[in-house]
Amino acid sequence: MRALEAKPNRKLYLSMQEGISVFSPDGRLLGHAPLQGAGALCVCDQSLFCADGGGVIWRFDTESLMPQTVFSGGPGICDLCLSPDGERLYALLGDADSVFLCDARSTQALALNRCGCNPCSLALCGDTLAVAGGESGCVHLFDAATLESRGVIPMPGPVYDVVFCADAICALCLKPQLNTQLVLYWRGLRQSLTLRGMPGCLLAREGRLLAATQGRLFAFACDSVRPLAERAAPGRPSRMCMADGRLILYDPLSERAFSSGAGTAWRLIGSGVRALCPV
Repeated sequence: MRALEAKPNRKLYLSMQEGISVFSPDGRLLGHAPLQGAGALCVCDQSLFCADGGGVIWRFDTESLMPQTVFSGGPGICDLCLSPDGERLYALLGDADSVFLCDARSTQALALNRCGCNPCSLALCGDTLAVAGGESGCVHLFDAATLESRGVIPMPGPVYDVVFCADAICALCLKPQLNTQLVLYWRGLRQSLTLRGMPGCLLAREGRLLAATQGRLFAFACDSVRPLAERAAPGRPSRMCMADGRLILYDPLSERAFSSGAGTAWRLIGSGVRALCPV
């Protein structure tokens, strides 16, 4: 899930060239499971879901890392998301411009809907699923139980990421000048701010919004586009998470994951990384 996290995370599950690896937030290897083409990940309770390069989704036990179920998801799975109760699994099919919903326990397919051109990411809050619509330049909203459309929010350019932060829908967009537009859509009102660097990703946590662009990281309150802080960041992150008080970044260009505590330098966790997900 890519919304406000309620409890501290003490493990990191990373898709890597040789499979799925489990790390502590400070970079210690805790476990490994081989999986050819491991990609997008999500975790809930005792189940870890991972998409491979062939459009198949694998379910693993989070403790033993033993595979439990294998089922078809669809072409080009670029993001996975679970409902808070662990009952519904959403898969974003980047190559099919669609979002797929299935029962996370039985793996029964429940719904499919179109969602832009080269969609990039999913975000879930309550009964609403949001999709960063990629090159279509909008955020798509769906009913989380049925995938029925709830509308489209136009954006100023291709949308690379979307998250919910308090009552706001936050999107990170590419501008023609090859820099970034941060957009906060809140109760029908819209705020926006241009940021240096090409768009990376967003993270909402504890009433704060973090926005990563190429080489930079910005912090905001969830109801304002006025930056509270700014610092250097490695690469152009496509995913961020918090784990045991540390901020974790994944840079797909270098295929590396980095960790930083409060006020500390960035530390390399691993190379050959394809995706990350906290527990």
